[in-house]
Order: sequence, then structure tokens, then C-alpha cells
Amino acid sequence: MIARSRIRATVRPAERFFAGGAVAEHGVDEFRSIKEVGRAMQVDSKIQTERLRERLEVLNSIGQSLGRAVDLNALCRIVYRGINRIIDTTGFILGLYDEASQTVSVVFQVDSTVELPNGSFPLGSGFTSQVIQTRVPRLIRNWSAEGPHVQIQYATNQRGLPESAVTVPLLAGEQVIGVLSTQSYQPEAYDEDDLLLLQTVGSMVAIAIQNLRVTQRLDVQLQRRVSELEAVLESMTDALLIIDAGGRIVRLNRTARKLLCADETSVVLGQPLDREQWGQWPLGARVVAEALEPVIDALRRGEALHDVEVTVHGQGRQVLSFSCAPLRDPDGTLVGGLIVFRDVTGRRDVERLKEEVLSIASHDLKNPVTVIKGQIQLLRRQVATGSIDLDRLSGGFAGLEHQCDRLTALIDLLLDFSRIEAGRLELQPGPTDLVELARTVLEGVQTTTDRHRLILTAPERLEGIWDERRVEQVLRNLVTNAVKYSPDGGTVEIVIKADEGQATVCVRDEGIGLAPGDAPRIFERFYRAKGMRHLEGSGLGLYICRQIIAAHNGRIWADSEGPRLGSTFCFTLPRSSAESSGDS
Repeated sequence: MIARSRIRATVRPAERFFAGGAVAEHGVDEFRSIKEVGRAMQVDSKIQTERLRERLEVLNSIGQSLGRAVDLNALCRIVYRGINRIIDTTGFILGLYDEASQTVSVVFQVDSTVELPNGSFPLGSGFTSQVIQTRVPRLIRNWSAEGPHVQIQYATNQRGLPESAVTVPLLAGEQVIGVLSTQSYQPEAYDEDDLLLLQTVGSMVAIAIQNLRVTQRLDVQLQRRVSELEAVLESMTDALLIIDAGGRIVRLNRTARKLLCADETSVVLGQPLDREQWGQWPLGARVVAEALEPVIDALRRGEALHDVEVTVHGQGRQVLSFSCAPLRDPDGTLVGGLIVFRDVTGRRDVERLKEEVLSIASHDLKNPVTVIKGQIQLLRRQVATGSIDLDRLSGGFAGLEHQCDRLTALIDLLLDFSRIEAGRLELQPGPTDLVELARTVLEGVQTTTDRHRLILTAPERLEGIWDERRVEQVLRNLVTNAVKYSPDGGTVEIVIKADEGQATVCVRDEGIGLAPGDAPRIFERFYRAKGMRHLEGSGLGLYICRQIIAAHNGRIWADSEGPRLGSTFCFTLPRSSAESSGDS
């Protein structure tokens, strides 16, 4: 009204100007411009009126037709055909949402007028999931510039992703029961009016779906059973895929989505899991698809498989275990298959670990037992023949005691290892003088060698809250290693320094040293550096040291300038770290 009154107010002076005969050229131009604006406004008003009339007719037609829909398929086709009359529906999706299982079931889908197979997917963080979670409709004008990352998509004949979309939730009161979406491969295909239109249609569709559910009383129990089954499938720790007779994915659960959608990759529902399609898959999913080849072949033959293990090397090593079973209709016709798979890498690593521990136990425990048995047999023969004196007998007993100590140390090592792997490494922190502890360790180790000189460089005292027994275990292991791996003798030095926050301990030797690649891995379980493999050892001592220091919230590392140039092993201990460490 304001615009029209302004035009009238402007035209009247112009008419009087003509009537007076004083016509100027610029006045004529101004008058013509005003008339053109008026005509343009009239045309635009007619277009808007016609657009509104068309939309009202469509809404009225959809509303009347929905009342006659006898099932969900009929309802979906009514909505699609109605909306297709006035906006771009190159892509059209209507899905139902089950809150109990948090699963979206796509019940009707069209791409370029072709109906596609249905499917379902667990709620995630993608575009459609966000609309359901927030209950807020979304208008995407230019997906390349403003659209979110796509996690789940359907296989189509179109290249690339849609450029614009309108997606609205289907609301029954405050409850989301589904989602309605139209998509176009052209940018700026939709505006705010289209968003309002789809919201209105969505409200009508939600009411119609609720009416269908109410009128179909027998479906209530079935719906509850289906919902319960959906909840069970979504709570599975195993990954689940359902494929149709063509080998296309039509359903996956949350675990499968997590496994296949790693690192911002996408899973394409409706895409076959066969060799010809692997090039279209992102790396992680493609590796799994390749592993699935024998499973898909078995399903196409109508065969079931159980616990077929495949090792894949996509983003690191994974061991996957697959099982599958064919799905048939009441007539026995093969209609698809069910695939269940799980990541058993951790389980296989544990089994391999057990084998390595048993191998070490059988080898390293056998050595001292063999020595003890041989020593006892020797002493027995010498006693029987009377060829042994007290000094030799005492020496024999000392040898037996040493082998028993070796046996006890190895058993303790294996027990500590098992506690660490089970997450039950217990600390008993208390006031501890680190310098006195190091002095005791040095004095004990010095009695075992006369080829090495062990020295301590430290302040008079250095106290902190630590587990005295465990810290002594670390010190003894490092000092013993320094002596063992310095076969030609030399100096072994413990240097202890401290500030207000932490203590730092370094054990230096002049031994065989470390190769450049050994230092970062020397604390791994069962790892033996190249220059040390001919010497006795289990490969567990330094691993256990690292866990003990970590339980104190400290850090441990190794340095070496190279082979035959000695090594330095250091660790830090926060001076009050163990007060709250508890179990590791």
C-alpha cells in the first residue's frame, strides 16, 4: 500500500505538468520510469499471487489426498507428486525415526524421478540427524559453501552431492517421528517460501502418519516388536550390515557406521559391495569391502559362514571376524543377506601376548631349573663318594641360592607383567628418600661385580611421596642392565637432581650402547635391541619400569650416541605424584 500511494502521489503532479503545456524532456523520462515501475510491480504482484495460488492448490490437494491414503507407500507418493508440481524434487526422501533405537528408516526415496531401494541408518552427526536432534528445519542454499559434511548418502546416477536442500522434521507434538527432505543439484534452488511450504506439508504428513498408526490397530504390537528389535540391533557391539539380493547395503547399525565412517569418510547406502565399486569407496571402507568379498560370494550362493577372520591393513593392522547368513522370503527366494563382523584385533593381540609370555616362561624358567637340578645331582654324587669338603659344599649351596633368586626374579617379573596387562598394578606411596634408595641399590649391585665402578652423584637427601619398593625395582633394573650391557667393565653412574616439582634420575654406562632406531622402542614389551639379543633377558624389564614410572605420573626415556658408545636411561618423578595415583 505504501508503494502504490507513493506512485499515485508522484503521477498527479506529472499529469498537471502536462496539462499546463510546460512539458520538459526530463519530466517525460521521469514519468515513463514511474509508469514502468508501476507495471513491473503489477507483474510481480501477479506472479506472487499466482505462486501463492499454486501452492495453496497443492496444499489443498495433498491434504485431501492424504485422508484417502491406505498405507505408507501411498502416502509417500501423494506427497512426492504434489510437491513435484511446484519445486525441484530431483532428490526426495521421506524417513521415519524410531526414538528407542535412534534409527532413521528411509521408507520412500526418489532420485531424478526413479524410486530407489529403501534403507536405514543410526542417528549420527550428519545433516539429517541434526534436523531430527534439534527439531529445527534447515535450508541449504549452496551446499559447497555452507553445507555440513555428508556421512551417509545413497548411490545415484548423479555425480557429486546435491547443491541445495530443504529438510524438515515430522513432528507429532513434541516428538519427532520422521524427516522430509527435497534436494537439488543446482545452487539457490530453494528459498524461505519453499522452507515454509515443506514445513506445512510436513505437519500434514505427520498427522496422516499418526492417523495410519491409529487406524491400523494390529500394527501397534508389530511396531513395538520392531522397535524392540531395532533397539537390540543398535545396542550390539558387533557391526551389522544387511544387503539386498544385488549385494547393496540397505541397513547398517551404529557400530558398523563407526567402523566404516572413520576420518570423515562416507558410506553409500544402495551401493553394491563388490569389486567393481571399490574404487568409489573411501579408503577405510574400501579395505573392509575388499575383506567382505568371500562373504558376499557366499551369500550369493545362499551359504552361511561363521567366524571367518581376515587381516586388513588400511589405517593400521586390523583383524576382522565375519559371519553371514542368507535372507529368504516365504517362498524360499534369496532376497539378501545379514553380515555381522567385529574387530578382534585386541583379542588376537592378547592371544599372541599369551603365547609370547608362555614362550618366555618355558625358556627362561627352564634354564635355572635345569641348573638347579644339575647342581643337586652333582652334590649328591660328591656326597655319596665322600669327595666333597665343606667349602665346595658351601659353594654349591651358594650356586643353588643364586639360581633360586633368578627363578624368583623371573616369576616376579611375569606376575608384574600380568598385573600391568590386567590394569592392577598397585602402588603404596609413602615418604621415600630417593638418594638413600639409590645408595642401597648401588651397594647391592657392586657386590656382584669387580669389573665395574658404581658411583652416585646426588644431594644428601631427596624426599618425595613414592612407592619405595617399586622405585627401588626400577633403579635396580636400570643399574643391573647397565652392568650387564657393559661386558668389558667401566663406570656406571647414578645422577640424581631435583627442583621443587620433580626429581630426575639418570643411569649412565660405558657399554654396548643403542642403535638409532632402538631408543624409541626399548621400553616396548618383549623388545630386544639388536646388540642385546645375544645376552640373557626377557624383554619385559624396561616395559615394567615404564609402567611403574607412568603410574607415578612420571616419564622415562633412553639416550645413546650409538653402538659401543654407552647409554643413558633417565626417569622423572613428580615429588608428590604418587599421593593420588592409586592403581595404574
